[in-house]
Amino acid sequence: MHDNTLTLAREGAYRRGARTMRTVRTALALGGAALALAGCGGGSSSDAPPPTPLAAPTNFEVRLGSLEYLRWDATPGATRYELHADPDGSGPLTEAKLADYNPATGTGFQYVAVGASEVQGTIYGRDVLSLTARLNASYRLRACDANGCGAFSTPQSLDIVNGVSHEFASGRVPLRSSLGADFVPRLSQDALTLAISSPSINAADSVVYVFTRGSSAQPWQQHAVLRNDQPNFGGQIALSADGGTLAVQVSGPTGSGSSATKAVVYLYQRSGSTWNLQAQVEAPSAPAACAQPCSSSFASLLALSADGNLLAASVSFSTASGVATYTRNAGAWTPQALVESGGKFVSSMALSSDGSTLAMNEDGWRLGDLRTASTPAVRVFAQQSNGTWTQQARLTAGIVSSTDITGLVYSNLALSSDGSTLAVHASNVPGHPTTELDLKPSDLTCPGLAADGWYIGLYSRSGGAWQRQTAVSRGLSGTWALARDGNALFYGNAQFTRSGGTWTCP
Repeated sequence: MHDNTLTLAREGAYRRGARTMRTVRTALALGGAALALAGCGGGSSSDAPPPTPLAAPTNFEVRLGSLEYLRWDATPGATRYELHADPDGSGPLTEAKLADYNPATGTGFQYVAVGASEVQGTIYGRDVLSLTARLNASYRLRACDANGCGAFSTPQSLDIVNGVSHEFASGRVPLRSSLGADFVPRLSQDALTLAISSPSINAADSVVYVFTRGSSAQPWQQHAVLRNDQPNFGGQIALSADGGTLAVQVSGPTGSGSSATKAVVYLYQRSGSTWNLQAQVEAPSAPAACAQPCSSSFASLLALSADGNLLAASVSFSTASGVATYTRNAGAWTPQALVESGGKFVSSMALSSDGSTLAMNEDGWRLGDLRTASTPAVRVFAQQSNGTWTQQARLTAGIVSSTDITGLVYSNLALSSDGSTLAVHASNVPGHPTTELDLKPSDLTCPGLAADGWYIGLYSRSGGAWQRQTAVSRGLSGTWALARDGNALFYGNAQFTRSGGTWTCP
């Protein structure tokens, strides 16, 4: 089940160019009562014959989602449920029952019926760091009534892989959401390398963990712990699809002796069992057109090409923003280009896996001004043989970029591996005079527009020309993904496919 709304917040220290300090959309703050672990030696906490004939819960799943997401089919006759956790799976620690939810402390295991046949649960109260200790955890659930509890379900592990990515026939890709982003773990395409960021205003607690495993059937093993003794190390991270290059952003001191900070990006390369710091790159100087005094710094978007040889990082200036690119040659990183957005704030960005195509929003609507603000759009750039970037298209779309007391909403973008298919999560505005912003039934592959008006526009490139092929509307909430070959879209817990240039409903 992939409806794991990854709640996060973006770093307010940057607002015009970065996202607020994220309390986490995934919330890696994965809820949870203390496990009250006893002793060691592994094994289960209660395997005695059940005193009641209640059947074991079926279709039990544990996913990394909004907090820690659990779901199962309701057991007939059950009046309550118990969740037991073994924090290291087959390791030496003992399984124990998780405490029921305590509203006074805001911790514990809580669940709620969804319809007549499904139950969903959450574990509240865990901190970010505990995720790294629970990658190999397993859970068992049982139904109870007034006479006691029935049989346990089959043990289920925390499914972090499917919590942050989706597997298509053409390969695994990251899941995306427009409800904010980050602190989301980064996963290699083969799902064998995992990077987890744990930034903090306390330098000693700012860490990026890297885990690896030999196969999908093996447990995760800690591979590296990266830190540099600065606050907010890992405020944003990116991992190349091949799992060999890691980009880590940190807000470091300006060197002026004041409390001012300036974001920099550290680039690490894996060599065998070690990770080596290859380079530290800084944001480019502000363009001449930026009104003085004009400062520049990295914002909060990072992307790496599949081979890790190209880095794209959003940059914030005093009055504008853009994307800076850097290339690696023989282990040396050098600045390549500054691609300007033409607008105020780059809140959405996508880089194709082959590094040939870059998409970014030109501007974005704030909530409440969808009819009156400047028309938002997505700019698409293609890399030339000399390393420069040329704008190929300006695609009008209902990009939203908003932070207020109601939450964080940032439209997300995705490109296929070759950069020839673009997916844009956007908001419709009925009655808008700009045709592209007012969807009609003929624009939709599947009938119906979501009540909130959110949709994904699917664009295709032929030669150097771009056009919207179709739009699919399944709302704002939830996660989505575009396949590497661009021929499938996972959205609204359904998969849409393209054949011969035509998209079809599931």
